[in-house]
Amino acid sequence: MKTHSVFGVLFFAGLAPILAGEAAPPTLLPWRERLREAIARATAQNPDLAAMEFRIEAARRRARQADALPDPEIEAGIKDVPVASPSLSRSDFTMEMLTGRQSFPAPGKRATKTASAQAQAEGAGAMHARDAVMLAADIADTFFELADLDRRLEILEESRERLKRAASSATERYKVGKGAQADVLRANLETTSLEDRLLALRAERRARAARFNALQNLPADASVSPIGPVEPVAVASDARALLARAEEESPPIAVARANLRHAEEEAKLARLEARPDWTAMAYYARRERFEDLAGASVSVNLPFAHPRRLAERRAESDAEVSSARAELSAALNRLRREIEEASAGLERNVEQERLFRTSILPQAEINLRAAQEAYAVGQVDFLTFVRAALDLDNYQSELAMRTAGIGRAVASLQRASGLPLIEGTPKPGERHVEK
Repeated sequence: MKTHSVFGVLFFAGLAPILAGEAAPPTLLPWRERLREAIARATAQNPDLAAMEFRIEAARRRARQADALPDPEIEAGIKDVPVASPSLSRSDFTMEMLTGRQSFPAPGKRATKTASAQAQAEGAGAMHARDAVMLAADIADTFFELADLDRRLEILEESRERLKRAASSATERYKVGKGAQADVLRANLETTSLEDRLLALRAERRARAARFNALQNLPADASVSPIGPVEPVAVASDARALLARAEEESPPIAVARANLRHAEEEAKLARLEARPDWTAMAYYARRERFEDLAGASVSVNLPFAHPRRLAERRAESDAEVSSARAELSAALNRLRREIEEASAGLERNVEQERLFRTSILPQAEINLRAAQEAYAVGQVDFLTFVRAALDLDNYQSELAMRTAGIGRAVASLQRASGLPLIEGTPKPGERHVEK
């Protein structure tokens, strides 16, 4: 991991002035409210999360019954009835019997089964937290992608109107002999090209809107109003601190650790299988013409009579433990790699957004004004003026992509770390699905 600071956490708390060091307004932004509502709706209506919450409840119930004794047994029967001439009173051996049995596992087995079941319940809870974090990240990613598309569509609409005015001006200049026919053709060509780009972006937005709706369990063709301007603000955070927190709190790591604990408890249980279980039995026998009888006994099983089975069982459980340890190590390696990649992507988007906003875009605006003024007095041709206008549109679109890219990069960082970095993301252990 890098030791220098990277832009690691996104706080939805302000407008562009914050990037310049100004204080954030106290009220929430409309887009922030809308994103939080979308996450809440998605997590409340998502059928996968609902199924996972029921599985968690089932795992918890399973853990509570793991230390229970085996079910007692009651047996009723008739013993030693004469075959040739059945009778309950002719033979003093004939009796009506009622027998009760209760088995008792060897010491340590019940506690180990309970610990194993609890590890499974913890793993189910961690998987639920992971799925909720991933769902919120997917919602945020699609939300910012829609915001990017909306802004780019707005820019293209403005550019189309600008080119229409330029085409009209070029036509008038051509009519009075001050312009060339090529200028008119060029303006019309660029206008048509923008129409094609608008059609492509609208189709892309429709597809993203369908995904946004589906994540919220809404009809795919439901209308999604324009997002409007978004200004996510990144705050510098040490990558090592973020990684350390993720290693302790990340649900995927918690799942891997729970699986390891479950495997270790199962390995312990495999070794405890060599301990004999025992069964207590008592009976009462009623006879018709003779004295009633009663008795009791204790029996034990002999698992060590099959040493090969026990040895293979222990080897199997040891292999499961080794596999779980390897999976935990792989999960940690994957966590470190994905956090580093997501952090690098976030840092790149923040730096590029700042570069476009503070340097490139102002220069493009100056270039357009200069080209417009020069074209008005005949110092540059129409193509130069159009190119300056299109360059400004492209840079504005790039700025919109970088601004939305910050939010999307944080969504990637949330996926990578498993931490609830985006406001509105459910915290681990929260139950939020509507029943």
